[in-house]
Amino acid sequence: MVDLEIIRAKASTVRKHLRRIALKTPDQLEIFIRDVDQQDIILFNIQMAIQNCIDMAAHIISDQG
Repeated sequence: MVDLEIIRAKASTVRKHLRRIALKTPDQLEIFIRDVDQQDIILFNIQMAIQNCIDMAAHIISDQG
């Protein structure tokens, strides 16, 4: 059975990472290109959001057998 609390928690985490990406994305591309730390922060949050989506899908699929 799909545990909706797990899905809700993962979805909440995805939203948290997407907010972090929005906060750390500069207005100008040139700033982003020059700031490796900012690139790392954004990349990490993209990876974490994707991993949480994969986790949700795996949870749902495992329920299907």
